[in-house]
Amino acid sequence: MRIATLALISLCVAATVRAEDDGEDFQRLLRNPAARELAQRYIDNAADKWEGRVICTPEADRAEARYVAVRDWFEAHPQEMWRPQRYLIMQGLQKAYPCAPRS
Repeated sequence: MRIATLALISLCVAATVRAEDDGEDFQRLLRNPAARELAQRYIDNAADKWEGRVICTPEADRAEARYVAVRDWFEAHPQEMWRPQRYLIMQGLQKAYPCAPRS
């Protein structure tokens, strides 16, 4: 019983220590064709929260446009890979698809 309790505690602690993957982890997903669908889900999750306010991706083939923008930004900014992946995803999307200023 005591060993099971310690094992459970160590699993809980390990899970809370790792808050979010960094850019290097996400870049490995982007470079792996078999992980394309998973990478797209991360990109869309981040983008959907800000679509129309911070980023304005084209409606036609939106998923592909987002994926290419993020992939290209990651490749062009290797010095930023220490940052959290969600931050980096948004950097790539904002650079490629900023919304027009509101008047």
